[in-house]
Amino acid sequence: MSMNTPPELTTRPHPRTLLLVDDEEAILSSLRRLFRRDGYHLLTATSGAQGLALLAQQSVDVILSDQRMPGMTGIDFMREARRRHPHTVRMTLSGYTDLESIIEAVNEGAVYKFLTKPWDDDLLRSHVSQAFEQSELAAENRRLGEAVRQANRELATANQRLESLLRHESERSLAMQNAAGASRDALDGLPMAVFGIGDDGMLAYVNRLAVRQWPQWSSTLGSDPAPAMQQMLAALEQPSLRAEAEGLRTAIEGQNARVWLRPLSGQQQPLGYLMLVQLLQEAAAAEPESPT
Repeated sequence: MSMNTPPELTTRPHPRTLLLVDDEEAILSSLRRLFRRDGYHLLTATSGAQGLALLAQQSVDVILSDQRMPGMTGIDFMREARRRHPHTVRMTLSGYTDLESIIEAVNEGAVYKFLTKPWDDDLLRSHVSQAFEQSELAAENRRLGEAVRQANRELATANQRLESLLRHESERSLAMQNAAGASRDALDGLPMAVFGIGDDGMLAYVNRLAVRQWPQWSSTLGSDPAPAMQQMLAALEQPSLRAEAEGLRTAIEGQNARVWLRPLSGQQQPLGYLMLVQLLQEAAAAEPESPT
């Protein structure tokens, strides 16, 4: 058993590696001389057992083995090499035509090609070159397949995270909708008219009592407040009145009322105001505390 490494291959990170197996040293010498010119990393063994030992120690791309060898035939060696190292490309080179066993080995995938002795140098070199191309193509396919599987795993993980985020956001949105619905129900149950003015100055909300008592103001929902409401808001924005617990007692369209203006604050910025209007004749029976 011997190993030959041409100097020009020592700088290559992944040289093409060819294992030659033949029990005749003269044949191995001829094959070494033939393939050395192609720049392969050459390994040689004189038996199937030695070939398997080399395979356990070295990374091999292509195997070229004699068929008739003592102890272990080339076909048996190829079958064992395929079992232990399935990614190798295996070829048999023999002067004997044991066709039945060779055809069986080719059919089961143990042997890639069967070549005969004596050989034509150029043709043999061409077959070996094709075997390396087959090996490299298979390796690239495995690499791409693993890349696709890894991408699929990452995509599945990303999809799971996205589904979790969407589920959380959906639950959060539902909770906010429920809270908003509860807030609307609470505002609708107040014994006073409620007007919501957004931070852009538009009338954004009216409760049921506001619609019933002040239809002329409620009709501008979604747009700028009615002029009379704008005047009321301007009066309420005076610092002395904004914090007044009793609110502003005034007459609105001939009706005595008490009016409050309360700011709405979000987590980071103001959201606008609530203007509360209570008709005094409706509050005469039981004067409620002013909202704070």
